[in-house]
Amino acid sequence: MDRGWWWKFGMIVAVTLGTIWFLVPTYYSLVVLDRAERNNIAVLEQRLPAWAPPAKYRLNLGLDLQGGIHMVMRVDTKTALQKRTERRGQQIATYVNDKKLGEVTADTDPERLELKLTAKDPATMDAIQKEVLATFTDFSLESREGATLVLKPDEGQVNRFRDEAVDQAMLVIRRRIDKWGVAEVDVRKLGTDSIQISLPGRSNPEQAKELVGTTAQLEFRMVDDTNPQVFAQMFAQNPPPPESKITLTQDEGFPQLSSPNREALLAYAKDKAPEGRDVLTQCVANPVKKNDCIAYRSYLVDKAVPLTGESLAGADASVSQMNEPEVNIAFDPAGAREFEKLTEASVGKRMAIVLDDNVHTAPNINEKIGGGRARITMGRAGARSFEEWLGEAQTLALVLKAGALPAPVTVGEIRQVGATLGDELIKKGSLAALVGLALVVVFMAIYYRKSGLIADVALLLNGLLILAGLAFFNATLTLPGIAGFVLTLGIAVDANVLINERIREELSHGKTARAAVDQGYDRAFWTIFDAHVTTLIAGFILFFTGTGPVRGFATTLIVGLLASLFTSIVVTRVITTYFVHGRNAQSVSV
Repeated sequence: MDRGWWWKFGMIVAVTLGTIWFLVPTYYSLVVLDRAERNNIAVLEQRLPAWAPPAKYRLNLGLDLQGGIHMVMRVDTKTALQKRTERRGQQIATYVNDKKLGEVTADTDPERLELKLTAKDPATMDAIQKEVLATFTDFSLESREGATLVLKPDEGQVNRFRDEAVDQAMLVIRRRIDKWGVAEVDVRKLGTDSIQISLPGRSNPEQAKELVGTTAQLEFRMVDDTNPQVFAQMFAQNPPPPESKITLTQDEGFPQLSSPNREALLAYAKDKAPEGRDVLTQCVANPVKKNDCIAYRSYLVDKAVPLTGESLAGADASVSQMNEPEVNIAFDPAGAREFEKLTEASVGKRMAIVLDDNVHTAPNINEKIGGGRARITMGRAGARSFEEWLGEAQTLALVLKAGALPAPVTVGEIRQVGATLGDELIKKGSLAALVGLALVVVFMAIYYRKSGLIADVALLLNGLLILAGLAFFNATLTLPGIAGFVLTLGIAVDANVLINERIREELSHGKTARAAVDQGYDRAFWTIFDAHVTTLIAGFILFFTGTGPVRGFATTLIVGLLASLFTSIVVTRVITTYFVHGRNAQSVSV
């Protein structure tokens, strides 16, 4: 064997060994690790040998193969539009008063999404109307009657908000899941207002619901302490029914309503709050059982929402100098100005930090807070350990850092795909692939003899290259992906059949072994190339337009076609040419 053949065979051996080496993380992930550790990249990094590739280059199993959680989230764009209109009304009223155009009050009709501005002095309405419509272009004039101006959100803006709310919710949910460390999550739009989520390898629906389903509608609202006896008067004038278990308690010197049933407490307080106020609840945590509330207590807060989580720039959990877990939050420049203005005007008052209409905490504002930074102290109480409180702070920071959703999101459906079903699909899919591959190998060896054996070697290398390619792109193998794997092996065999039949045809025309091999490969090349390129085009179209299993099939198909081109045109030609040219063979076993 001369130096040129050594180089060619060395290239093939190097590609083969490199491919096997690259599949080490996939082997450890799918064979060595058990199901609970399979999706934990930190565990995989610890188990891998030092000489192995990075753990991120591994092949993942999809939801249909390893089981997991399937969720459908519904985006409540209607409620988001209502709250947005209410906040816009407060902003417009503040803007008009600050500009000294006049004094106006803002009222909203949530169902009709109408904003009503009423001027104290009717003579100022012309200037107010001109300035408001020129500045707040997302609202249009609906009607005007004397000192009352009725505005409505622009229809185009409303439609754009609905579409963007779902798209933004998808991005936020994906960021949260990425921070959770789930591999190859599938998040896609379902209909006009729903999001479908697949979490492969996860087995705790409640944990997924807690992270993904938490809408994190963060609001900063002032607590009304001007009438501290409002709940005591409410309790005395309208005693609650005994079955509601509502009692009157004291907290920080203020009378509050308390009940183990949140819905009963809110139903009792409904329509009893003073004008311009809302009754919200706060969870009294169970000191023993995490994420459980032993009771709920009431808070009277301003209906106006001066600042929301939309202005939040970041959140991090840490431990204070008093050795208590806390969450540090930071606002963007616009939010920082609003927060500073709010705290300056509310020194000595309590500010409720509200997550999803639940008061998380209500600290006192001791001084103006500048710089756009604040701190939520978690505190420690009961029998819960420091680690449990710190974990709660980290969960809260994670949800806030991932971003507030533009609209409330509810869980429409959540179900777990059984692990036994995944094992069964893996076994049956793998068995089908192996049986099909074995039958093809045997057929090629019998029908094409030595040339068939060479094609079999290329076919096995083709399969390894496909798996290595999928691992390089950190792709997810699904049941349709296995189908794509088998299909590409069939295409690779078809290319070798075409070459061998072409060589046979050249031999039948009286060509020598050398000439038959050379012309067989040369004349079959463009046919093979054209067939692969046209199929590649279809694969790329499926990849860029499809989602979920369709995209997984397309990924496997594309990688397989590229591997097939290399093995059928390069690998088999090098080996076949060596046996004919390198050994001066007078015949070809084909």
